Amino acid sequence: MSKSIRYNKRFKFNPDVLEYTFKVKPNRWKWLWWLLPIFLLLLLLMIPCRHEVNVKTIDRRSNIGIPDVTVMMSYTSHYFLKNGEFFVSEAHADTVVTDEDGRAKFDDIKCSVYSYVFCCLSKAIFKAGNGCYQLNPDPNACAFHYTWNKTLPMSPKTTDVDLEVVDKETDEPLAGAVIKFEYEVGGEEVVDSLLSDASGRVTFSDIPQCARINASLISCYGYKDITNVELSVPAILSGAASSKIQLAPLKESFSYFVRNKFTKEPVPNATVEVTLTTQNGQVIRGRSRTNVDGKGRGAYKDGFVLATVSLLAKKLHYKDGKLERRYTVEQFAGLHDSLRVVYLEPEPYMEEFQNIDSISGKPISGVDNHIQRASIDGNAYEENEVSNRNGIFYVKAMEGDQLGITSQHIYYEDKHTQIERFDEGEKILMMPKRTEIAFRTVDEDTWELLPDCQLAVTTSLSGITRPTNSGNGKFVVEGLYYGERISIIAYKRDYITNSYTIYNSGVIELSKAPQRKRDIPLKIDLPPCNGGESEQSNVAAGAVSNPRSYNMGTNRGIFALDYYTGNNCPDCVDVYNHKAGETPSNSNKIWSSGMVTTGDSYQTQRIRFNNGSVITIIVTTGPRDGSAWSYHVHCPQ
Repeated sequence: MSKSIRYNKRFKFNPDVLEYTFKVKPNRWKWLWWLLPIFLLLLLLMIPCRHEVNVKTIDRRSNIGIPDVTVMMSYTSHYFLKNGEFFVSEAHADTVVTDEDGRAKFDDIKCSVYSYVFCCLSKAIFKAGNGCYQLNPDPNACAFHYTWNKTLPMSPKTTDVDLEVVDKETDEPLAGAVIKFEYEVGGEEVVDSLLSDASGRVTFSDIPQCARINASLISCYGYKDITNVELSVPAILSGAASSKIQLAPLKESFSYFVRNKFTKEPVPNATVEVTLTTQNGQVIRGRSRTNVDGKGRGAYKDGFVLATVSLLAKKLHYKDGKLERRYTVEQFAGLHDSLRVVYLEPEPYMEEFQNIDSISGKPISGVDNHIQRASIDGNAYEENEVSNRNGIFYVKAMEGDQLGITSQHIYYEDKHTQIERFDEGEKILMMPKRTEIAFRTVDEDTWELLPDCQLAVTTSLSGITRPTNSGNGKFVVEGLYYGERISIIAYKRDYITNSYTIYNSGVIELSKAPQRKRDIPLKIDLPPCNGGESEQSNVAAGAVSNPRSYNMGTNRGIFALDYYTGNNCPDCVDVYNHKAGETPSNSNKIWSSGMVTTGDSYQTQRIRFNNGSVITIIVTTGPRDGSAWSYHVHCPQ
């Protein structure tokens, strides 16, 4: 019977040796008794067992249990025989969470007698932590098989926390803000204070990561203090909104005054631009007006006490004025009224003045206005201005100047106007002077005085209606205003009424006109011209025709006479000019043809007349009978 023999490793094969001798000892069965204890031991080593470990997490300073800590224990279990394999090792890691007292238990931990005997030095490694605490030291080790209770000392996690102190309204960072605070760590209270830097930052160094900080006082100059603000470190770390502390700025209202630089009097209704500049350069602007109650006062509501005040005052006819010094709102509000003043320097400006007739209300041109100005700048000025055709002249002065204006015109009474405080233009009313004007009523044809004419006088302003009769032909209208207008209607029996010569005529123009321009001609009321053909012809020798009269329609003029005396016998044509109702006589004969013959055609003669409106023609026949003559009278052109 063959049997495989296994040699131990000490046998080495040598290829140079050709022969080996192996000695085999026979089996002796007594030695099996010695294997019994070994077998029993092996059975003991394979016996499984159970293990548990109680852990407690505590604050290393206060020894107070810490709840909600995740504890992980990692260890290695050793087995003599497991699942058909000898000397098996298994790594384990179990996790528990501590209760409100900081306690937890790792139970039902599997192991074996083999592990207790031969691996008694194996270690259990503990790691523990939560958002607020960490194990110290980490990790923490102990003998796995001989540890039933384990205390894990923990230290708070710390971090650096940044806060920003800002202006609540502008979000500007605030430097120099003081934060007094306290917080609890390990059962102990920590009290401290911090100062914000130039960027408004405050850094809490090594602060417990889960701490709640009580800011008992947060203060900054110029801002309202806030007290007992609870700051949660986790909240601060979670978002920017929680990392800002907002302080409300202290506000204060202030008033100011605007005054005239020269007179120191209040300037009402001035526009004032208020600029408030914070320490970080942020600008807040506002605008208001000074009141009109005589004080020139303006006000600004709720200005930040640390902002720098800048005032710029403006008003029409003044140069812009600024506050001479720079103050904070707090300083400015505490100043005396006399120091919260912006001065405006007045500038000369033009205003329109007008010379007006006080009776007619119409503008007066050509008025010489002598202007004397006592200025608020302490100087005196004089100038002359002549009103234009619209009665307007201009005065340049400063608001508040005292003016004296003397207005003179040839047709008006001198007028002195005193203006105590120059502000705007004025209308200067001037009383027109009174005058008298001589008129005449005359015959339009002779231009001789025509007496005893009836008059109707009307005036535009003075109401004068006299005289009512022209007397001997000369009359005077008295008490007329230079600036008014006059109309005169003259009428007389047998004359045509004159209502057009003096009609709505200016008194000024009439007073300067020559007398002939002021004469009122009346034309006699004559029948119209009735010129025509003669009626006589072929009369006896030496006969004188009946006088034939013609109205010329005017007392003077030139008319044309066509006459015919034939070829056989000379005839004489005589022309007389006289007034209506008069008899022709040699004294008013104006033309004679003499004894003449005209031949076969008419002769034409242009004849001037000026002694009346009637032309009478008488024809004397020549020395032979049967003389034939005729004539034709043409009306004056």
